[in-house]
Amino acid sequence: MPTTQLLKQRLCQYKKIVIFHNVRNYFMMYLVSNIHKWQGLAAKLIPGKWLALVVYFGLATTASHAAQWQAHEDIYQAVNAFSQQQLGGHAGTTKLDERSRYALCKTPLQVTLPFNNQKTVKVVCDETLNTNKPSWSLYLSIKVKINTQAWRVVTAITEQGTINANQVALMAYTGNSTDTSNNLINGDTNPIGKQVKRQLNPGHWLSTKDFSQLQVLWRAAEDIPQGNVIAAKHLTASKESIYTSSPNGVTNKNQLLGQLAKRYIKAGKLLDKNDVEGQQRVVISSQALAMGRELITQDLAMAWVPDHKLRKIEFMRKEALVGWVTKRYIASNTPLTKDMLRQAYLVTKGSQVRLQINLDTYQISSQAQALSNGNLGDTVDVKVMPSGLIKRGLVVAKGQLELIN
Repeated sequence: MPTTQLLKQRLCQYKKIVIFHNVRNYFMMYLVSNIHKWQGLAAKLIPGKWLALVVYFGLATTASHAAQWQAHEDIYQAVNAFSQQQLGGHAGTTKLDERSRYALCKTPLQVTLPFNNQKTVKVVCDETLNTNKPSWSLYLSIKVKINTQAWRVVTAITEQGTINANQVALMAYTGNSTDTSNNLINGDTNPIGKQVKRQLNPGHWLSTKDFSQLQVLWRAAEDIPQGNVIAAKHLTASKESIYTSSPNGVTNKNQLLGQLAKRYIKAGKLLDKNDVEGQQRVVISSQALAMGRELITQDLAMAWVPDHKLRKIEFMRKEALVGWVTKRYIASNTPLTKDMLRQAYLVTKGSQVRLQINLDTYQISSQAQALSNGNLGDTVDVKVMPSGLIKRGLVVAKGQLELIN
């Protein structure tokens, strides 16, 4: 037979074999996918033992075929395990086409984030059971459900309002990871003091889109002399860019009202924290006080004093200083501090005191003379009268000591 005819004959046989296998495979897939539908009809047309045999061979062929492919559920589970370990939440994935086939993997499936976001994962099989397809990979879209802390509005915030501590709270949030990474304000950011674009109602979760690119700062509406108390008439609102404004700018008007101008402020100047200072109402000397003077009510007065004149704030009530003694000379109108004063001694040097002796069953006392000054809890030497013996006593009250054994 000529070579050309032989080749044509073998090619024809090969085509028949291919067609036969394709028809068989199609028939088997069709049979399995419609097995339930055809069972009733087949039972009528085919004897029971032959029907069972057909179904057995069909399922066996399908099971053998399925064992070669990676179950889609295995892929979903690998993605979810990765999400819980690496992203902190359960991942919902887009479903694969039921007709898609991936060779069964011999090694554990590897899952990564190929695009450095939390929207897409890459699933890779490094080694399969199919020698014709040694490896494969695929991409899946995901949505990660996480539990985190985020800021929520609890009382309404007006348009262009500045957020204060009473208007927002940090609460548990459950949602997509993309919400927290791109929009929602989580526990790592403090929104207090920021200005909002529009009115926000209770229940709203704060996001970066809520914040205004402008903030309301305050300018001097008129010249303000140094030392003047700043009132509402001295201020006018001004919208300024958050990108060009000084970090010391004051957004809360109440932080300016009642403060003192540190220096002369010209009308139109944008006020900041360095332009103003606070003042405190403290106890001052109402007149010049000599060293060693025991204070009475008439020696004391209350006054507002700028912060820069206060070394430390010690006394806010006049009554607390009555009876104290000056350690040095104090000029009139001087804010009083603890280092200028001492409490009056309960025992003074040379004064007559009572020395109390406590025994197991009784108590006696005798007259003595203090040899030094002392306050409550101090140890003072005394001369017992009339014996002249020197004893040591503990000050327990004004003019009274308890003998130390």
